[in-house]
Amino acid sequence: MNIANIVSLIIAFGACAFGWSAINNSTAQEEKATMQPDLVFALGDDSDEVMRSAKVPIQRSHISTALMYDASRIATGVEPVFQLKDPKHGIVFPQTTDVEFMSDTEEGRRIRNIQLTFKVPTSPKDVHDTAAFEIYDEAMYHYVMGVISLINGAGWKRYISLASPRLEGRGTYAFQPSGYGGPTYVTFPRLFYADPDYKLSFDEWKHLPRGTSVIWSWYADGNFFELKYNRDERSPDLPITLGDQLDAQIQSEAGWLDTFGATYDAARAKYQSVIPKYLHARAEAEAKARAQGAHILTDWVDPTIAGITPPKN
Repeated sequence: MNIANIVSLIIAFGACAFGWSAINNSTAQEEKATMQPDLVFALGDDSDEVMRSAKVPIQRSHISTALMYDASRIATGVEPVFQLKDPKHGIVFPQTTDVEFMSDTEEGRRIRNIQLTFKVPTSPKDVHDTAAFEIYDEAMYHYVMGVISLINGAGWKRYISLASPRLEGRGTYAFQPSGYGGPTYVTFPRLFYADPDYKLSFDEWKHLPRGTSVIWSWYADGNFFELKYNRDERSPDLPITLGDQLDAQIQSEAGWLDTFGATYDAARAKYQSVIPKYLHARAEAEAKARAQGAHILTDWVDPTIAGITPPKN
């Protein structure tokens, strides 16, 4: 699904929610024409130069060697459209409410981390309005599936963590009630990593458990991409606050390694040292899933990261 489809769905949702009779194709095309990127940059670009050339205001802050940049509705009052610049894997995303990025002065202000919060359809507030929520759920479903399609279409390839089982398809999702529509093998109670190459049906979408998060992960040319869908609680006893949320994080290899150590060399050494532990956790999870009838992707090739190629298992 391309951006025009996503925009059309959002417009259609608004029309239904407010009782408008119809929205024609020309309106959708006019809306699409206004969605030109306000921020265009790549991982590795000079962050200060990006700030100078941006079409929207950006707030800059500085903590130690880290430079942080905020182009968000809260900080600047704008809702930018972001284009990830890349010769092979670039993407123009739908409108966001928040674009933030980070660089490091010790790396020449090169951008290493980008975070996006998408401007998703607005949730109805009356939890008892089932008709409005049916429209909202379908709009959200098409929106999220559309963003996944954009990422897949740009050539990003699925990434499976070394600690995660090499599962595929529907079996990487959890559903409520447990066992809905057949077996799945996900054991994460409130967070699970799903296969972005499997397209959920709308009925499957409606059975994703509330109060959970679904993450889809990709990898391309040393960079990482993570899309996170937070599914809001929905109870007749609780008010609707935010509704469902969709966020993304795009990282360079150095940015991805930050969680392992304060410097690149320390992080690389730590990552290498924990690989056996991760692979052991994967083997245990796969043995459990295989016993339940799951197919394991034994031909899966884990990417080389920071020059380290994980052993095959």
